[in-house]
Amino acid sequence: MPYNIQSYDCGIPFLPKYSVHVLDNLPPNSTDLKIHCASGDDDLGDKILKVGDDFRWGFCAWTWTLYFCHFWWDNKILMFDVFNDQHYCVHDGVNIVPKDTNECIWQVKNDGIYLGYYDGDKLNSQKYRSW
Repeated sequence: MPYNIQSYDCGIPFLPKYSVHVLDNLPPNSTDLKIHCASGDDDLGDKILKVGDDFRWGFCAWTWTLYFCHFWWDNKILMFDVFNDQHYCVHDGVNIVPKDTNECIWQVKNDGIYLGYYDGDKLNSQKYRSW
């Protein structure tokens, strides 16, 4: 079941648009994944994702735009920025995604959380954080 908070209009033609996806790629029959994502201006609230779900949102970014997420799964907790860089999704994503990526893909797996991007239909990703 996709959650989609994608309807946005920058209102300023030169302001770049971005999207962030959180994909629940945990093993079948896993406990639900709980996430809470926010920025200084937008609280996206608590979301419960089941295996295969895709929670995504879009936004217009200034150079200081930052979104972070908390992740809870199977007695494990992580929290980190999921967007803070207009070129690489996150400042330390320079060796993970190509420059000027505007679609930041976060895959949640049983061994950690991966940052990735789509190259056509193919999702390329690399482990970003371990549980």
